[in-house]
Amino acid sequence: MGRWVVIFVVVAWIVCMWCIVIYALVKGWGPYIRSRRQKPRSIRAQIVDKLGTQDIDPLEMRMEYTRKALVFACEDGEHREFEVHDDVWDWVEIGDTGELVYQGHIFIAWHADRPRWDPDKMLRRLMRG
Repeated sequence: MGRWVVIFVVVAWIVCMWCIVIYALVKGWGPYIRSRRQKPRSIRAQIVDKLGTQDIDPLEMRMEYTRKALVFACEDGEHREFEVHDDVWDWVEIGDTGELVYQGHIFIAWHADRPRWDPDKMLRRLMRG
């Protein structure tokens, strides 16, 4: 009798752990997979806010942004918030207009109306001759 109880508890524990793993995968990867199945969309938009969450870098003991998100006011009246890459975050300003490219809930690109001036490229161009 005691042997069957141990087997039942072990099997119940294994089933429970697998349910937790499957639930985590569905909740974590589900929105990403649904977004990837959609077609990329391109829409005119304006940047209305830069949302950054700061935290301390434990290695260098200085403040840094851990989450970088932009809020876009799109021409269809929607406000969309996307986490963006460092290169986009660093050179955009609130009020910039341009073309937002996204796929579901995933940010793909931002093509600003104003030209992007990269200081390194500008210095190389000036130093050429």
